Amino acid sequence: VDDQHVVARLQNKTELMAELEKIVRVLGRLDPDAPHTVLQTLDATTGQNALNQVEIFRNVAGVSGLIMTKLDGTARGGILVAISAKHKLPVCFIGVGEGIDDLEPFNAQDFAEAIAGIQNK
Repeated sequence: VDDQHVVARLQNKTELMAELEKIVRVLGRLDPDAPHTVLQTLDATTGQNALNQVEIFRNVAGVSGLIMTKLDGTARGGILVAISAKHKLPVCFIGVGEGIDDLEPFNAQDFAEAIAGIQNK
């Protein structure tokens, strides 16, 4: 955690969500505009439960963007479209592997082609 970023936690852990809320509150005392960016990381294998996760995290931490991970397996992350549209949140990055180098800037065209199973030649 720093003055610009908040790292999210599992929404079903009440004590951790309370801690996250406290972190956001403390940052707000240090800088009334903080946190400047709150990116929520979603697991592509989570499916429909991701809708609930975003709702809860938005209420606690004011999520401002999304990251979808685990798109290197069979999960396609189609729920990301519904979440982004419902909450008017930009998708910033996708994770296509295990390493930090596997985090890529989100490209809507590539994502749509992957969901549809289209291979661009």
